[in-house]
Amino acid sequence: MRGIELIVALLLASTVLAGLARAINVHYAIVLVLGGLIVGLVSGTSAPHVDPDVVLFVFLPPLIYAASFSSSTQDLRAHARAIGLLAVGLVLVTMGAVAVVAHVVAGIDWGPALVLGAILGATDPVAATSVLRRLGAPDRISTILEGESLVNDGTGLTVYRLAVAAVVSGHFSLGAGIIRFIVVAAGGVAIGLVAGWLSVEVRRRIDEPQLEISISLLTAYLAYLPADRLGESGVLAAVAAGLYTGSRTDLILSPTSRLRTLGFWEALTFVLESLLFLLIGLQLPHITQGLSVGRPLEYAAVVVVTLIAVRMVWMFTVPRAVSLVAPNRGEPPQTPGELLVLGWSGMRGGVSLAAALALPLTAAGHPFPDRANIIFIAFVAIAATLVIPGLTLSPLVRRLGLGQEEALVREAARARVSLAEAALRRIDELADREKVSEPVAEPLRLIYEQRIHRLEPEIDDDATPGDEAVIAHRVVELRHELIGVERDRLSQLRRRGEISAETVRRIEHELDLEESRLSG
Repeated sequence: MRGIELIVALLLASTVLAGLARAINVHYAIVLVLGGLIVGLVSGTSAPHVDPDVVLFVFLPPLIYAASFSSSTQDLRAHARAIGLLAVGLVLVTMGAVAVVAHVVAGIDWGPALVLGAILGATDPVAATSVLRRLGAPDRISTILEGESLVNDGTGLTVYRLAVAAVVSGHFSLGAGIIRFIVVAAGGVAIGLVAGWLSVEVRRRIDEPQLEISISLLTAYLAYLPADRLGESGVLAAVAAGLYTGSRTDLILSPTSRLRTLGFWEALTFVLESLLFLLIGLQLPHITQGLSVGRPLEYAAVVVVTLIAVRMVWMFTVPRAVSLVAPNRGEPPQTPGELLVLGWSGMRGGVSLAAALALPLTAAGHPFPDRANIIFIAFVAIAATLVIPGLTLSPLVRRLGLGQEEALVREAARARVSLAEAALRRIDELADREKVSEPVAEPLRLIYEQRIHRLEPEIDDDATPGDEAVIAHRVVELRHELIGVERDRLSQLRRRGEISAETVRRIEHELDLEESRLSG
């Protein structure tokens, strides 16, 4: 199976498996990895082989850009210390621990062992953050995990490149490596900021959703590719570009463009992540081809335990020690429950697999040392850290009492009521100054008053809907019904040829916006 048939088959499989994940209430990443693993075992070496460049240059830039674009720079700054400790400190410690285990237990030379540590040093907590947000866990846990994943890819891949270069050349200098690491990271950030600035300046001057979506997608690649080609960190370039443009959405996106752009990125991220996690599972036959997996499987188990243990020990020691030495008065210390969840969320993903598959075949004219073992151990570690924490994180969060679904609903309701009250005050001010007439002001008051009445039961658990709230709820129901009537009438007009397709699209967009406001 080649070309378009393979793409269609992968899309079909990922869609079916993602639908199954939703039906059984498990994050789709876990089901896709397991499904791909089963399909790979059945199909053997006929399963599609992933070119690492496809992941590194096709999947990675938009996924990283999308994650950073949607991140809050304010929240990231507020948790900068915790993120920095994990994204740099923990990554480097994990690399060292895995390298020691690989050398002592598996007998892998120090150079290739450090390469394995670099492959597994960075985390990819896509499934973890999804579970945490769905359960309403404290926001700072998800923020720290997202910030960690944005930065630690740059840390891990930079050290990976240096380690691979050292193995290939046979020479390594610690001092030169540290300097190179700093230069590569700084260069990547600088290039990303330039790409983000150019994107913002161009998009400020246009208001065409299709063009803005195209530019936003190009921004991810225009940041990543030049940085990578110049030997800098393409990952950190994409992160910097995403954070810069994301912090300036009010300047560059109209409401219509924002709706369409966010919808595009949500769909694209889902498709790319689904394909990527499915392809992870499909790679097993190629990884194990010609390899006796008995001993490597034991080595992989020890590495998985090391990854989990190092992260757990770090979470319960280093943050507390740093807080004692330099207290952060702007933020309360993390609770033991939060530390446990952060420690249990150290999942690995597609970036680690791409790095493993991208190992060169030769080093200094000889086969790359222990290449097959490194790739196999990395694959098992990726699958294990995705599946085991992924299936157990939700019950763990509930057991620790960190789930706050109801509190999150109340918080959103209170915010919406506050916005509605501010709008009502402004309407009254304008009416008092006779800047708007009562026939104009009264329908607007009714809209916001109905919204407040509808939200009151969500704010107070003990509240029971009164007559006004019941009426407001019935008005919303009736409005939904009337929009349905409007849609039916619109279809009739189109079938009769009384209106054009362009008119249909415009009116459908207006009805979609109105219905989304009622639902929200």
